[in-house]
Amino acid sequence: MSAPAEEVAPAGEVAPAEEVAPAEEVAPADEAAAVEETAPRRPAAHERLGAVALYFAYRAIAALVVATPLSIIAADVVGGYPRGDAILFDPGGLMLTELWRLAAVAAASVAAQLGLGALVAAALGLVPLAVLLAALTQGGPLSAQALGARAARALGPLALLWGVALAAQVAAAALVLLPGMQACADLLAQPRSRDIAALVVAAVALVPVAAIGLLHDLARVALVDDLRGFHAAVSRGLATLQAAPLAATWAWASRGALAAAALACGAWGTHLAGVGTGAGVVAAFAAQLAALAAAAYLRASWLAAALRLSDRAAPTRERALRPTRG
Repeated sequence: MSAPAEEVAPAGEVAPAEEVAPAEEVAPADEAAAVEETAPRRPAAHERLGAVALYFAYRAIAALVVATPLSIIAADVVGGYPRGDAILFDPGGLMLTELWRLAAVAAASVAAQLGLGALVAAALGLVPLAVLLAALTQGGPLSAQALGARAARALGPLALLWGVALAAQVAAAALVLLPGMQACADLLAQPRSRDIAALVVAAVALVPVAAIGLLHDLARVALVDDLRGFHAAVSRGLATLQAAPLAATWAWASRGALAAAALACGAWGTHLAGVGTGAGVVAAFAAQLAALAAAAYLRASWLAAALRLSDRAAPTRERALRPTRG
């Protein structure tokens, strides 16, 4: 028997199309889990000690060069005394007050030298900073060629970002300090009250300066990570700050406070060691280097934390498409 003929739809009627099964939707949790698997693992600061050491070495040399004008003034005051600059920390602070008076006399020239030296040191410091950020963005063993290439590509945008952030910090501080200090001078007659109010105004001015510095760091890590230019880096930094403002502020402020405490301990260690003997000089120098090393490591730790915050804040699809670095 022959097979039954297929039914033909009557003229004017269209045969119903075969139903297509809808594509299986991916649950958000599954998508997030897949993204986590494809996202690169960010190394911690202790896994990039070579880059941290380079960053520390530059900061130590830069601090020594920038502090040279103040060292010259201090040597003029206490250089003829057998105990050297240890007398600056004697009870009563007589010689420290004298040093402050002489520094105030030469304030204009010293401020110009310190300001210019700090600007040059900060600009040149973008090189070891770019190397450190490039090392923190790449997981696995590092290649010197790939590390240098990534750092070199990021230098131009990093310099632009640094200049814009510096100008924004100066403008923000000026908008608070200029009217605030003028109000203190006009409204307060007592010198003590005026000084306390000036300190309060200065503390208030630090708030926008610190906020810009935090955003600057988040944009820096995004820039070196993506290498997509100034605008994309700032946008990603803002997105990170909006997604986790408390976590970013805590990570930045806690490490900054620890770094300040380390530098204060280094200064106190220098005072305890004294410089009256050769051993004292070595101990004081070691205390300062240890404080600078701790501050450099804490800085690297914050930048590594900023990268992890940026990864968590990035859109899931963008993170999934981001190439794995290794």
